[in-house]
Amino acid sequence: MKKITLALAAVALTVGLTACGPAETGGGSRPKTPMPTGVPTGPEYATADAVMKAMGTGGLECKLLRRAQANFGSGLDCMAEVDGAEVENEIHVLDPARFSRDDIGDSIAGRRQPPYSHTIVAAGNWYVWVRNPDYAPQVAKALQGVVLKPLGESKS
Repeated sequence: MKKITLALAAVALTVGLTACGPAETGGGSRPKTPMPTGVPTGPEYATADAVMKAMGTGGLECKLLRRAQANFGSGLDCMAEVDGAEVENEIHVLDPARFSRDDIGDSIAGRRQPPYSHTIVAAGNWYVWVRNPDYAPQVAKALQGVVLKPLGESKS
């Protein structure tokens, strides 16, 4: 009987906590960082695979390295050859039915600010972290996006 009581108490506690949603600190959620000005509203892609394919159509074949487990849409890492150099790219596509342009902008801002300070190529509902920022302009041209430089000290 004691085991049943403990099990029921654990279930009740779990249900109660999940019904509350994520814990908030500081009296509410922080405001989102909007999409940076100058980021075009298109093209939009349904999946990270579609972005990778568009890179190829734009002249930068990108070979799949790994897929990301994502609850935001889809993601993957791929390797492209740009001017003879191998350049790794991390592609993120956010589902526009679930996420606003400000949600996407907020996600991009988190990547551009310290401690990350990444160079990002973005447009529509997607962004790419170009791991070697020297090649971001070529990736942007292939995808019809724009280059967003880091907002912090390091340039990665």
